[in-house]
Amino acid sequence: MNNLNSLSENYPFDPATRTFTIPLRLKQYDDFFNPMDPSPAPFRDLSYEMVDYLDQCSDEIENRYPVAISLAMQVDKQDLKREEECVGSLRTYYRHLIFVSQARVRRKQGQALKYLLVSFLCLAVYVGSGQFDQIAFVLNLVREAILIGGWVFMWEAVTLNFIEMDTPVQEIKKYHRLIDAKIVFMYEDSAGQ
Repeated sequence: MNNLNSLSENYPFDPATRTFTIPLRLKQYDDFFNPMDPSPAPFRDLSYEMVDYLDQCSDEIENRYPVAISLAMQVDKQDLKREEECVGSLRTYYRHLIFVSQARVRRKQGQALKYLLVSFLCLAVYVGSGQFDQIAFVLNLVREAILIGGWVFMWEAVTLNFIEMDTPVQEIKKYHRLIDAKIVFMYEDSAGQ
């Protein structure tokens, strides 16, 4: 519960929905987007600073809590079309990141499968070559090298599948959480600063 209190100091917490809100302040709608990207919404890149901020905040909040994003805009009037562009762009951006992370996971799984097959081949050759034990020192040396190679490839498969796979899987969970986040726009009078 101490961690919940600590997070509540930085992020508003709704106990009814157990949701943390990530506060974000923008002067205008265009601050939501990367100024160098001329693409139309929802395919326009998001502002790097905003993405970095959202990622850091999402990393601080435990995955078991859903998040909401509160966008405080310093504009005089609400523009529903621009709001939809912002929300659509945010969701498109994180869907693309999920696609990229899933492709990385599939690529690593393919590598792990190749390493596993080479490992089993090396170990099978080692076991099958046991009958040539007494022939020569060189054959024994090759046989031991095959055994070591088999275990190295086995370790590489385990490393790829169980250790290196954790980062992209956690990223995918974070991106899904940000896609599912409720986005609330709040407007402040820009003249009252």
